[in-house]
Amino acid sequence: MTDSLDTEIRNWQGKLLGRSVRRTRKCKRILDALGQVSSFQCLEISEGDGSISMKLRALGGSWKTAVPTREASDSLKHSLSENIGFIHEGKLPYEDNTFDRLVIVDALKYIEDDYGFIHECHRVLRSDAWVVISETKRAPLSLTGLLQKLFGLGPATRGARRKGYRAAELFDRLKDGFDVPETIAYSNGLLESASTLGEVIQKSILPVPCWMIREAVTPDEIKRYQSLYNLGGLFYPLAQLLALFEFIPGHKFLVRSRRRHWRPRLQPKLIDGRSIAEAAINTKIGTAAPF
Repeated sequence: MTDSLDTEIRNWQGKLLGRSVRRTRKCKRILDALGQVSSFQCLEISEGDGSISMKLRALGGSWKTAVPTREASDSLKHSLSENIGFIHEGKLPYEDNTFDRLVIVDALKYIEDDYGFIHECHRVLRSDAWVVISETKRAPLSLTGLLQKLFGLGPATRGARRKGYRAAELFDRLKDGFDVPETIAYSNGLLESASTLGEVIQKSILPVPCWMIREAVTPDEIKRYQSLYNLGGLFYPLAQLLALFEFIPGHKFLVRSRRRHWRPRLQPKLIDGRSIAEAAINTKIGTAAPF
């Protein structure tokens, strides 16, 4: 691919991000959770969304990116002019105590042994580091889940090991090496369901998610991006309206937590079999101080 085509594709990817209410809100929440990082060494674990990777780098600081799939690596090569780390058998290609901040952007569900991977993340983080995790909130009975299953969409079609997490499940992965996290749910079911229907239409124009860039692309890809951008303009006002229904339970959530010494902890159970975390969780678990 020529440099000019690569640049044009990156520009169109930025435009498509701006037309997606769902992705824009996710990106803003991640950036807000990170805060000031200009003096930090930062690590991103990415699902392959190069536009979000570029937004993270705009915060300043020094960044590295690692991915769990080859498709994610191929996509990011068009956006990042740097070596992209590959997570092989749950291991990160970095030295101990290297990073001050870790951001996992919708990528944890692709890792087979996610608990072991969180331990690996703990290894590469410094003692006072923070982790920010963006993930899908698993809802067994939801219209969004039904639509994704009906139309063959969702992370499972791209090799994800699980559909998402309940808040208590993420707490269970983190509890041995990180303080009890703050968990913020967002992106209500109406917005997610409408966005899923939009993905059905998008799939007829572009066979991969619009934020993924195929390894071998041609100038014809630009025409597809233009069509998606115009289509997104038609649905944008409706998506903005649906996003206002914040009282409806969210389908995405953001976790932020501080690293501490790794010490396996057993969770006491209540008489009904639930853990204390499961009983206490609503939309937040504990508290988290600002960065």
